[in-house]
Amino acid sequence: MPLNKQPLHKVPLAFLDVETTGLRPDLGHRVIEIAVLQTQGLEKGREFSTLINPQRPIDPGAARVNGINDEMVAGAPSFVQILPQLQDLLAGRVLVAHNAPFDLNFLHAEYSIARTSFEPGPILDTLMLARRQYHFYSNSLGNIAKNLHIRTPHAHRALGDALTTYAVFRRFSGDLTRKNRPLVQDWIRMQGGVAWRAPSAEPLLDDSHPIQIALSQSRKVEIRYQSGRYESKRIIEPLTLNGNYLVAFCHLRGEQRTFRLDRIKSAELLKE
Repeated sequence: MPLNKQPLHKVPLAFLDVETTGLRPDLGHRVIEIAVLQTQGLEKGREFSTLINPQRPIDPGAARVNGINDEMVAGAPSFVQILPQLQDLLAGRVLVAHNAPFDLNFLHAEYSIARTSFEPGPILDTLMLARRQYHFYSNSLGNIAKNLHIRTPHAHRALGDALTTYAVFRRFSGDLTRKNRPLVQDWIRMQGGVAWRAPSAEPLLDDSHPIQIALSQSRKVEIRYQSGRYESKRIIEPLTLNGNYLVAFCHLRGEQRTFRLDRIKSAELLKE
């Protein structure tokens, strides 16, 4: 039976949170920490948490919020390395997150870089539930927890926020279910509808373009790139294409960079 047609108290759930290098996965920001709390209904199960090497610098603003710096993630595994374990943790479960589009857009981008499709099950969002069913003066996770007298140790770290989301959701469940036990699809209606849809994958480049070939075959490209008044030649390894932005590893700079397609003057596929 599909998950959304089953009672919530009987289905497996996965409470999810990520910390990131910045706010925009389409501009090349990456996941630096991920945590998953598995439950059966609302009974706690396995916890998983790990730092992740994003293969790019962490923005100072993000570091001030989550307290994670470049040195802390230098020896951590890459997202590709933890992906098989993550897929196992999320498979066949209802995902629960606070502000789910933020977390899932980052996961979608990371899966794309890993050349893997991201197809989550039903998604419940405590932010959407708070907005539709309550009247908190602020719907941030920290403020909701404070209003519900829920302790928030290790706020803005992935496992701490996943555990707080779980505690908030338990309280919401007690308030909103009362004597009946609604199905997962009833919870989706209570939050106002579907929480997340994958970003449009409409390509701006045709399949014969060197960058598209490099993406599909994991190859290098030499580009001429216009940045302001200056033009430079660079050898890059494309990672993912997000609208007008190409995220790639730049050998000139020795790190991940984001390039605007309209500033790439030429692209030549290099021999393998």
